Amino acid sequence: MQFGPFVIRIDWLIIAVSGFAGFIAMQWLCKRYGNRAQSLLDPVANALLWILIIWKFSPLVSTPSLLSNHPFLWLTMPGTMMGWWIGLIVGSIYLYRAWYRLQVSWWLIGDLFTFGGGVTYVTYSMLAWQYGSLTTLPWGISIHNPEFHYHPINVYRLIILLPMLVWIWKNAGLIGSGKWLTTALKFPVMGLMIVSLFDSKSKWLIPLSFEQMVYLILMLLGIGLSLRNARRDQTNLLNETIIEEGQDEASGILQSHSRNLDIDPIRPKDSRKEKRSFLSD
Repeated sequence: MQFGPFVIRIDWLIIAVSGFAGFIAMQWLCKRYGNRAQSLLDPVANALLWILIIWKFSPLVSTPSLLSNHPFLWLTMPGTMMGWWIGLIVGSIYLYRAWYRLQVSWWLIGDLFTFGGGVTYVTYSMLAWQYGSLTTLPWGISIHNPEFHYHPINVYRLIILLPMLVWIWKNAGLIGSGKWLTTALKFPVMGLMIVSLFDSKSKWLIPLSFEQMVYLILMLLGIGLSLRNARRDQTNLLNETIIEEGQDEASGILQSHSRNLDIDPIRPKDSRKEKRSFLSD
């Protein structure tokens, strides 16, 4: 799409629309469950602004001659990949510091972004058709030549991601526990890893592409967080058991010191008489 001297790529526009849908979904979730939507999500908007600014100004750093030779050319130029990564690092540091000052639960943030990321990915898969490797399956999609059919990668992703959102909807009470995050990192990401096998992307490291390496790291992260979450739940359960036992013991001590001799199971009713007869003997 072209607006005067500016050219906007369709895939970038789809990514922006998908990200906006995910952000709106997170805002709605925060408001529904009583969390502070503005204080929690405002740092996200600021971090995205930092990423956009650094990415857009990165050509001036890589090519300083643009300022002297073509002062306004950089306005129509896209940013560099290095600028994207630097912006992502700066934005992540900003988010960490902002949420640390707000003292927000990291499990809550993880669950919130699991829901927002799922909505973003579903929206992107619905708007952007993605074709994988050649296939002879009946649901294969042809592009130009009807004799060649390709795997509909975006449809496969929808089949995996939509059940995850339904599961989150049915288990809404688990928000803030980290269960949304750990479940999504294990099972849906595993499904996306399988879907990537039907993609035609080039290999990046060993026999895996860059996308598959990201999925593998996320699955390992999900397993690690699940173990940590399980230890946390076990510790909380143990603490609750100790507190309940302590309360029971305290209740028993109060009963043993009761002055009502008729109902005291520890001090028999005639204990004083027996003590006096023993001394007299």
